[in-house]
Amino acid sequence: MAAASGKEPFASPDWIFESKVDGYRAITVIDSIGKARLWSRNHLPLEPKFPTIQETVNELKLRSTVQDGEIVALDKDGVARFQLLQQWQKRPTAPVVLYLFDLLRSDGRDITGKTVLQRRDRLEQIINSVSGIQVGGYVENRGIDLYRLVKGKGFEGIFAKRKSSTYRPGKRSPDWLKIKARPQQEFVVCGFTEGKRQSQTFWSVAIGRIPKRTTALFRSLRYRV
Repeated sequence: MAAASGKEPFASPDWIFESKVDGYRAITVIDSIGKARLWSRNHLPLEPKFPTIQETVNELKLRSTVQDGEIVALDKDGVARFQLLQQWQKRPTAPVVLYLFDLLRSDGRDITGKTVLQRRDRLEQIINSVSGIQVGGYVENRGIDLYRLVKGKGFEGIFAKRKSSTYRPGKRSPDWLKIKARPQQEFVVCGFTEGKRQSQTFWSVAIGRIPKRTTALFRSLRYRV
């Protein structure tokens, strides 16, 4: 399930609000004998990239369970930094953590039809104390306060989730909203020239800015190339 874009932060007793962490979205699938597999949102295996995360999930001793979360790398202050995650495979100097925020199946039972609060309560019940796994927190009603806090710390933004929302696999739903706290822009690489010295990969790179009205179309096409 994916979030729709929200324009402004808001406060409502009918919604919960979470900090958005910078990482790789990961669906964790634990089979009937307790072996975990990790999948990206594009249905690609993540275990080759993050074998320690797979080992950590196996320590949970769960069966027939599916969880939704984010793989993140933490800096010295415990803040998720996407740059550290990108560098981790070459130089694993930062701790990598599985940050869980939803539960789709528990002990073989499909719970996607339950509300997000019911799923979150069950998730907190089944996750024991294992190093390398965190259950993400949330606040109720105070979406504007959380937005101001994450913006002040330079984080990417927040998620707003309707309390009554069910989980709709593979769908983008207005019951989940992503509200960005820092501006972003999509670019495309148009061409490059090779480096003139051995230490240079590129000498120059030509990039183009993608207008906002075509960004969504570009995102839908780039995975098909």
